[in-house]
Amino acid sequence: MNAPATTDTQGELPLNARLFVWFRLFFNCRFYYPIFTILFLDLGLSIAEFATLNVVWAITIVLLEIPSGALADRLGRRRLVVWAGWLMVAEMVVLCAMPVGNHTVVFWLFVVNRVLSGAAEAAASGADEALTYDSLPEERRSSLWPRVMARLSRAMALGFIVSSVSGAFLYDHEKVNALLVWTDLSPELPTSITMKIPLVLNFLTGVACLITALRMREDEWKPESKGSFWADTQDTLRQIAETGSWVWRTPAAFGLLLFGVLFDSIVRLFLTVSSNFYRLVGVAEAWYGVIGTLASLLALATAGLMERLSAKHGARTNFGWLAVVILVSLWFLANPSQGWLGVALAMPLMLAMRFLQFFLSHYLNAVVDSKRRATALSFRGLTMNLAYGGMTLLFGWQSRFFEKRLAVAEDDPRVFSAALEWWPWWFAGSLVVGCAWYWIRFGRKAALDG
Repeated sequence: MNAPATTDTQGELPLNARLFVWFRLFFNCRFYYPIFTILFLDLGLSIAEFATLNVVWAITIVLLEIPSGALADRLGRRRLVVWAGWLMVAEMVVLCAMPVGNHTVVFWLFVVNRVLSGAAEAAASGADEALTYDSLPEERRSSLWPRVMARLSRAMALGFIVSSVSGAFLYDHEKVNALLVWTDLSPELPTSITMKIPLVLNFLTGVACLITALRMREDEWKPESKGSFWADTQDTLRQIAETGSWVWRTPAAFGLLLFGVLFDSIVRLFLTVSSNFYRLVGVAEAWYGVIGTLASLLALATAGLMERLSAKHGARTNFGWLAVVILVSLWFLANPSQGWLGVALAMPLMLAMRFLQFFLSHYLNAVVDSKRRATALSFRGLTMNLAYGGMTLLFGWQSRFFEKRLAVAEDDPRVFSAALEWWPWWFAGSLVVGCAWYWIRFGRKAALDG
């Protein structure tokens, strides 16, 4: 059911599309991301507890991803987006209220925070995109959606720059107090207060995220309820099964998720361990934030290119050249140049994630019908997260293998260097197997874009 979606004579995007960009910006650009691990440690947790809490977060998303998408399709997408806004506010309240120095209380509050955060991610995943896409005039969706995604890409690039730089600065106790002294605004503040400044800012963006969600519009959605909790649960599970079956049978949907998983898992793994690569090529830690800013600026500069490529070429062409870019970049990682040249040769791999997310959203929304859109998009999120988790486990086993083989410590650069040498072969091999599987199931002429 489509919300009213008028555009002015200048071709302005509909209200939901503009609000979608702001919602994603407030929801994803978080001031505490640059100091996330440090925050856990400064509040008294160990690395092992940090890892455990992230597992709690991931499990919550995996368990709720598909059900939340099905609920969005049955109860209304706006309702799930609003829930995501409320959950974000709740998770930030828990972080802001975190006591300093009480380990047991801190740990269990972090458990609550991770569950709320995972639930918010699951509620937003698929629902916000489905609500926005179906709000566009049906006859213009193929041309308007790339514009929406390009605008989102630019906004996210700027948002990450602002939140990363300011979040890292505001967490620095000495810098904050020096600024307060210089401006005569306040006497020196204790660390227990200054360390929460990024969290308070994120609470405010959480409120802004909720307000944005409440402003989004959807035609009157009549919940498909039979009155009985058990009957509604059965219908929801049936819808999940039907959508999963549709994805499995449909060449375009199956292919997009298959190749999306292959591309996303290896690229996201590199983004996770990129600091190891910078250390391997001899770039000082002080420059890591600059590298992230440069990557965001490149994403900002290439947003228009993403839009033009999606309008000009089909999925087969765009995924084809993207595969080449990833493979060549992985080869450069396996044979790294030292210093900034090594970083520059890795930049295409960072940009590949932006292009992949853009193309997946564009082509998948084009082949999914409205009644199952949020559920199908949730399948995308679930498969990507599961594949990334599997790739992370493989990387851990690979690192331990080379640690024993080389008889060195786990943090020895030679372990990571040896692991990187296998990455291009893994990607090339998985791509060949994926293509063969796809062609055997659907034939060489099956189209990824419907």
